Amino acid sequence: MQVREDFIRARSDREKEARKIEILEAADSLLSDQGNERFAVAAVAEKVGVSKSTVFLYFANKDELLLALYARAGGRFSVRLKGRLRRGMTGREFCEAFADVALEDPTYLILRAFLANSIERAVSQQSLIAAKTEIVHNQRVTAEYTGEFLGVVPARCAVMLQALMNLLAGATQVDVTPYIDADSMPEDVAGLIRSGNRRSAFMAGAEFIFTGATGLPYH
Repeated sequence: MQVREDFIRARSDREKEARKIEILEAADSLLSDQGNERFAVAAVAEKVGVSKSTVFLYFANKDELLLALYARAGGRFSVRLKGRLRRGMTGREFCEAFADVALEDPTYLILRAFLANSIERAVSQQSLIAAKTEIVHNQRVTAEYTGEFLGVVPARCAVMLQALMNLLAGATQVDVTPYIDADSMPEDVAGLIRSGNRRSAFMAGAEFIFTGATGLPYH
């Protein structure tokens, strides 16, 4: 593979930040296609057109790259969710919008389950603080505008949003529908498999979280 000279010669902070974003965008694309289990820095480097060692000039290791991806994806989720909200929407409509936004851009959900178990244990304190600062900011912004749309104090919205994301992440982890051909199964078995669809499982529990946290009606 021929290494890109323009990438190596980055000197200014602006150029270095642009290179970092390019690596993140390549990693984001690969993660969506392959999942965390098959994700490799070597594949990211090849996609960008640089050596693996060049990627490590911007991210100390794979886990630091994944943590940066997670924080970045949280920002995207916040912006996209805001675009789906409208005043007067029902609790069910809000939860449907929440699920749709998260599932349309799966990076956030893919990485959420791995944070505590592996990623956050393998990065430097400086990288962890930087990522967490970005995550906290995104969560605060999301809670504030959600509270404005729903007429609920941001603190209550923050609790609701965190619980909804945990519910959806859990439903994603146990969803086997992408890997099993339910149509070839007996009807009762197929029904059980389909009931475990991540969106269906999320919506089944979302009402309790939404109404419990906000005190608002669901329908």
